[in-house]
Amino acid sequence: APAGAVSFGVKHTEGVRVDVVAPGHEGSEPVPRWPLEEGTVLRVTMSQASSEVNDNKVTVSFYGEEGKPISQAGVFLTGIG
Repeated sequence: APAGAVSFGVKHTEGVRVDVVAPGHEGSEPVPRWPLEEGTVLRVTMSQASSEVNDNKVTVSFYGEEGKPISQAGVFLTGIG
């Protein structure tokens, strides 16, 4: 995470499932932001093979104090069947 980040949010395309495993919570329910805590893990899975290369994406947005956006990181995914 970038310096100054205190929380993050995750967006993904329809073909991807992202579960956040965080201390005291586990699940895939939509939560706008998660606190950056040691031991937090993003589990990314795809349910089917891709129809094109790089047709799915996960974007993680990082936020500072008071919800100020700091940065984003993205990953393009291709599911192999």
